[in-house]
Amino acid sequence: MKPAFALSLLATFSLISLASAQYPGAPSYPGATGGYGAMPPPAGSGLYGGTGYTAMSPTLPPPTMSSPYAGPTMMEPAAPAANYGFQQPVASNSWGGVQQSMNGSNMLNYRYLEASYRYVDPQGGDLDGSHGLGVTLSIDLPTIFFVKGSFNWSSGSGTKNVKGATNADYDLSVITIGGGAYMAITPKLHFVGEVGLVYANLSSAGNNISYTDGGIYIRPSLRYQMVDWLELQAGVTVSSANDYDSKVVDFGAYFRVFPQMDMNIGMDLGDENRTLRAGARLRW
Repeated sequence: MKPAFALSLLATFSLISLASAQYPGAPSYPGATGGYGAMPPPAGSGLYGGTGYTAMSPTLPPPTMSSPYAGPTMMEPAAPAANYGFQQPVASNSWGGVQQSMNGSNMLNYRYLEASYRYVDPQGGDLDGSHGLGVTLSIDLPTIFFVKGSFNWSSGSGTKNVKGATNADYDLSVITIGGGAYMAITPKLHFVGEVGLVYANLSSAGNNISYTDGGIYIRPSLRYQMVDWLELQAGVTVSSANDYDSKVVDFGAYFRVFPQMDMNIGMDLGDENRTLRAGARLRW
């Protein structure tokens, strides 16, 4: 009986040892070699060892923050974009130039209101010089186009060589309506082409110096922002007018005095009139 009792006791201890290896210890790994109770698979081999299923593996590397498609964050204000050669496009017009700025930093603007004092000196006749005002409004359109209109008026005191000059006082009014487009040769140099209608009226007490004239005009010009506060302009206006100026060469300089306001001086040299002007321009 003693040997049988010893064998029974040995079997009991074996069962207890086997149970303690399974419960309540670590969980079993069905895919690990060695059956139940074997050691877990090594790190990097996935949750189920060599079964090929690794989707739930805790050893997968975390995603990096430097994704080329990620936007700026507090931890990484400027996400790198060099990996894929991507660069944020610069706003440009169809001519390849940088678009005009609307915040006042760029003087080469096509949305502005200009007012000026004008002294007009008629050439080749008996009229004295006249003093007046001029107003110009330009509105930009999508892409590179703009529309523009102006009204100039001046009043003279008489004639140079005619007696009774007080009876020959005159008024000169000129209206232009047109539009055009610009090409940005560089961000600070624009070539501008303009076309439109011109109407001029000279009324005087002396019928021999009065006229009403109209026609079509074209004006190519250049605008150059030399420095941050100075813009230079030069242009030639050719029209089909007969009595009024059929060709005018103009020069102008604009000086920035406020972020969106400039003072200007200029000169117009026509075949019928010479004009000196000074005023202000408001951009927005």
